[in-house]
Amino acid sequence: MTPTLITFPTGASIQASGCTIIVTVTSSTPGAVLNTTSSLQTGFGVAPPATAPLTVTTVLPALAKTIAPATIVSGGSAVLTITIGNINATPLPLTAPFTDAMVAAVRSWTFTPALDAPVPAAGAQPDPTEQRPMASTVLVLGVFRPPSLFPVTLGEPAKAVATPSGAAPALASALEMPAYPVNALSDGVVLLELDVAAHGGVEGIGVVRSSSPFDKAAIGAASALGFAPGKVHGRPAAARVYVVAAFRQPIT
Repeated sequence: MTPTLITFPTGASIQASGCTIIVTVTSSTPGAVLNTTSSLQTGFGVAPPATAPLTVTTVLPALAKTIAPATIVSGGSAVLTITIGNINATPLPLTAPFTDAMVAAVRSWTFTPALDAPVPAAGAQPDPTEQRPMASTVLVLGVFRPPSLFPVTLGEPAKAVATPSGAAPALASALEMPAYPVNALSDGVVLLELDVAAHGGVEGIGVVRSSSPFDKAAIGAASALGFAPGKVHGRPAAARVYVVAAFRQPIT
């Protein structure tokens, strides 16, 4: 709360009917505050200090989720929308990670397994006939654009919340939020497959699931990414990375 001093100087007079002082008080800091005056010293005596308590509370954030359309045919697409509201005057810091069903959805994906052969003796080449399916780690990035034309500046920037696995590429550059296409009139979700070379650069991008006109914006953001390559048998190796880019129609 910003302190404000109200002063009647010595020699000032209080009119015979008294007076009322009204001040608007604001605060963005939750808690209890006790406002106390000084004593009122006059030629007729001293009035003791007056106090008034003020309790500042916060309004709980709002959380809502919708899926549209609610019914789709096999192989069709639906848009999942999560809306987080905050009508407080200041940003609300998260005290724990916020997650939704994206992790569960990714776990339902099915991949063609990678093949690997036993490490050959020094100087020898791997034997292709010895290749067998192997367990592997896949990096999936989620980019969720807010429903606004301009970047959001409130809150903390995106950051890693866990240590990446050395077996898969790790994001090594800032992820720029893709722009909302000027000719778009709805929401959209694009799924991209990135070919990441052993040096960490993106060498190719394929659209696994298209959502015109958002493909170009999603590809543009993904093409600027850089990665720390994953390792196979202790050596940097090429890999594939998947990017889920979701666009919300701006609210104007």
